[in-house]
Amino acid sequence: MTLWKSFGASVRGPGHITTGTTNQDAWGSFHHAWGDGIVVSDGLGSKPFSNFGSDAACLAVKYAARACRDKSEMDHDLLFQRITSNWLTLVRPLAPRDCAATCLFAFRLGNGVIHLGMLGDGLVAAVRSNGSVVSLSEDKSQGFSNITAALSPNVCAKDWRHASLPEEDCAAILLCTDGVADDLEDVDGFVRGVIEAHRPLAALSANRRIHEMLENWPTPKHSDDKTIACLCREEITNG
Repeated sequence: MTLWKSFGASVRGPGHITTGTTNQDAWGSFHHAWGDGIVVSDGLGSKPFSNFGSDAACLAVKYAARACRDKSEMDHDLLFQRITSNWLTLVRPLAPRDCAATCLFAFRLGNGVIHLGMLGDGLVAAVRSNGSVVSLSEDKSQGFSNITAALSPNVCAKDWRHASLPEEDCAAILLCTDGVADDLEDVDGFVRGVIEAHRPLAALSANRRIHEMLENWPTPKHSDDKTIACLCREEITNG
């Protein structure tokens, strides 16, 4: 029998602690009979209500995944449209431009496929059963590295990056905002290390350990908020 569990944490960066600003990152998870998933979002720091935008992004993905639960095949364009539409509804009556946020997700709907998606910066990484790591990160090859894609009325399917892999070939997924991703030199090693260290723990213990790790992040001048979420497969044997 296979079960999926999630854990994660989000902390304010030193810059926001100093100014008394709220955490603009958010993460969420869902576990239902129809599927399991995790979401991470980073509210754009220049926007006054980006903390509301990041919370809304997490709910928007959950609602979109639920709406797609009976689909035999995933229409990614439709999925991204649903996420954006849900998000726009959730941030009302605030102006969407004041709530802009990134959106990273991973979920399974019971049809044997893991769906990964990413809008904006950060990292989405899946650990395969053989230990190799498959990752998505923001494409900055076009030279607009100072412009982060984010949820808005104008976002379209081509702004997203996505991938799918067989559920049986996926051991775990890690999502993190750029407050973590930008500091990583060995992405694969970090992803495997976090998963291996926290996967055996109960969810509450894993949450607490990740929170402590983020609070003691070894780049003190990096002022960004920091968020990590993980989704792990567990094989349950009847004994």
